[in-house]
Amino acid sequence: MKEAFGGIFNIIFVVIFLVIVIGVLGLVFSYTKAFKMKNAIISVIEEYEGSGCYPEVTNGSHNTACRNQIKRKAQDLAYNPVSLNCSSVDNSSGYNVPVYKADNYYCYEMTTKVKSDGKRYAVFKVITQVDISFPIIEKVMGFRFFQAMGDTKEIQLQS
Repeated sequence: MKEAFGGIFNIIFVVIFLVIVIGVLGLVFSYTKAFKMKNAIISVIEEYEGSGCYPEVTNGSHNTACRNQIKRKAQDLAYNPVSLNCSSVDNSSGYNVPVYKADNYYCYEMTTKVKSDGKRYAVFKVITQVDISFPIIEKVMGFRFFQAMGDTKEIQLQS
């Protein structure tokens, strides 16, 4: 009878180990997808030089070539976060810069400045998010989402 209990405990340890390994692999896969999406968004914004990429700021149309390209990239990567949280962005610049939610795929903040040549330049901080419900991480660390952030190069804005 003693050997039967030892076998049950071994099976329980193996099952717990497999659940943890599968959960970590799922987290890594989802996090990689968020990084790929962040890089795709940054490259599209730089390709279009910001033109039509920030209608929330200019009260323009959301159906622009830049936004449509980003939507296609999100569909290609099968990226669709369940609940996008834009309020938790750390703003290290010290200025109160608003954060905008774009098409429920990503968030961005746009920081503008005027250089000595009199032209306006902008830098976009892009935030993508991974929503994964992994109970062990959720209980131990107390949060359910992870974010991937990146900045574009300086883009000259049209006057």
